[in-house]
Amino acid sequence: MPLDIVQALSELVKIPSEVYYVENKLVRKHYREAADAVARIAESNGLKVERIDLEGGEIPTLIITLPNPPKSKPSVAFVSHYDVVPAKGPWKIDGEEIDPYTPIVRDGKLYGRGAADDKSGIVASIAGLVDLKESGAELAYNPVVIVTGDEEVGGTGIRRLLESGARWDHVVIVDSGSEYVSVGASGVVEGWIKVKGRSGHAGYPHTASNAAENLVRVLGDLMEFKAVRGSKISRFPSPPGSPVPYVWGRFTINILKLPPSEPEKHNRIPGEAWAGFDMRLLPEEDLEEAIRELLSTISSIAMKHGVTLETTILGKQKGWYSKNQAFVQKVVTAASKARGGNIGIAAELGGNDGSFFDEYGMDVIAFGTIREGTNIHSEGEFVYLEDIELFRKFMVEFLKA
Repeated sequence: MPLDIVQALSELVKIPSEVYYVENKLVRKHYREAADAVARIAESNGLKVERIDLEGGEIPTLIITLPNPPKSKPSVAFVSHYDVVPAKGPWKIDGEEIDPYTPIVRDGKLYGRGAADDKSGIVASIAGLVDLKESGAELAYNPVVIVTGDEEVGGTGIRRLLESGARWDHVVIVDSGSEYVSVGASGVVEGWIKVKGRSGHAGYPHTASNAAENLVRVLGDLMEFKAVRGSKISRFPSPPGSPVPYVWGRFTINILKLPPSEPEKHNRIPGEAWAGFDMRLLPEEDLEEAIRELLSTISSIAMKHGVTLETTILGKQKGWYSKNQAFVQKVVTAASKARGGNIGIAAELGGNDGSFFDEYGMDVIAFGTIREGTNIHSEGEFVYLEDIELFRKFMVEFLKA
């Protein structure tokens, strides 16, 4: 009996398996509960589940396979994650207020945090395996579904799994779009710019060094660096609808705040102020060289304004691109058959766990359930149920002999 995707996805979305930083401390919530729910769905549908505890048990990880996997066939790993970015409700959907962790279905869409990114990928992968098990079809590959955590904060789950010696011949990153096959993904660098000054009374600004105003000066000059990043152009095409036809470099300031040590008062000049940044690299760009360019730019700006600051790199991840063109063509052909029409290729503007598999020399590509405009990481996140159905059909087309 085919997997009920609405029931399975609703069960997973109800679990607030959030991950986020408080200052530099990582907070993981409900990881075990999410992993147990995934295992329960897989096992109740006749699949085999191996449980692995990574990072001292902090990141429960599942390896899901057919009960009788084909022998002597190349392996293909379908990779997804159960962690989600935090959500604050209520969300307003068609005039109705909903809790982000109380999923609803409207007009072929299932709404809720993680509905698209990436719990739909988990459900679609399991549904594809169930379909293959029940069809009894001869397979060209040995499929393995991998479900882990920490993708949203640097991919610790996958990194630890690979460090343990786990390997597969080919990898499909399911945390991806459904409108094209991804042949690469952007690199990511995240961190803080921490400007130091001297606190004081707002009535006596001449006795202080205003960290907030100094930070504004630094950020003003950094807008030129934003333009420098934007001038870097990849050889890989951007996703459909992008403002630039090929993947381009990006730099954004996304957080402005005072650290916990600084009281927020209108009549107090702060002695320290922070800005949180995100830098996106081309799939083929050298990670360390890009970081050196960023640090050099910030240092030069600080010297220009006589500002004391510290730049902290919170996380970094290189981009990746597909190396095996025969594998790419097989995936494109299977996706086109499942869709009932030709599908194009592009590289992701975001980053994903493909970077880590690429480092170990495995063939990587990305195709999934996250269509453009599904509000991932934002209010009103949803997934088109038809995209989950598309992916389960793709798995069958790709894996059968």
